[in-house]
Amino acid sequence: MKELFAGEYDVVLNGVQIHYTVRGKGPVLIAHSGGPGADARDWNDFAKIDDFVTIVAIHPRGSGLSGPAAGDAYLLPDYASDVEALRVHLGLEKPILLGWSHGGMVALEFAINYPDSLSKLILFDTSAYFGEFLNDIEASAQAFKDEPWFEDSLDALKKEWAGEYETDEDMGRLWQREKKFYFKKFDERAQQYAEWTKDTLMKVAPLKTFNEKEAPTFDLRPGLKNITVPTLVIVGRYDFITNVAMADEMVEHIPNAKLVIFEESGHYGFVEEPEKFYKVIKEFVEE
Repeated sequence: MKELFAGEYDVVLNGVQIHYTVRGKGPVLIAHSGGPGADARDWNDFAKIDDFVTIVAIHPRGSGLSGPAAGDAYLLPDYASDVEALRVHLGLEKPILLGWSHGGMVALEFAINYPDSLSKLILFDTSAYFGEFLNDIEASAQAFKDEPWFEDSLDALKKEWAGEYETDEDMGRLWQREKKFYFKKFDERAQQYAEWTKDTLMKVAPLKTFNEKEAPTFDLRPGLKNITVPTLVIVGRYDFITNVAMADEMVEHIPNAKLVIFEESGHYGFVEEPEKFYKVIKEFVEE
């Protein structure tokens, strides 16, 4: 393995300029953020797990500081191929792979198709399919119906999934309105995080490709039985978009998987319960 040094780097992988960040110490953990289209800088703090792992945080193609892909090459196999290319570029044998939200879907795709390229898998607030949510988006959000912001946030959520946006700035404005659904409670800690990340835009091209072409039909469940590495599945009890039932199904079908539920979290456990996130990840890494 090449020695890794903390810093910001760019490399061309699969014909796309990919940015990645290295920080921390300990076993190497490749971290794939969500969205798709979200900026990997949104989790720069990441509950300080770089105390015990060397994080390689990839900015997915078309997102953050990475360049765009050609056409609509923003499907799960494309992202997984970038992770494999980065692993090879860095000379990593079998890193740990962590995927959050859409990044967890990428991590599943990777673990199924590159089984010899990772040592452990962490699936964080994600799912092997998306049909349950898409069947009735409004029903998924009903837990928040008594919140004063509910109607405005629901309007933004519906507009996102209907594709009623054209630019990154358009989607950024929708995202700021709908983000409240992603926390158990949009309290002071959640508001501080939202304020800190308000200027990192959700990129339109990756998001539209997923929402329109992949989310309605993708289903990785048949391949779960082929994932053999130790797997940690984390889900927030109040995650409205990748819920506990979806996490249960992954644990049921991945042979060597265990589930940890964050009882006071929605989709952002590293923000809502950072101490627990730190502890759970550390214990799994050190097993």
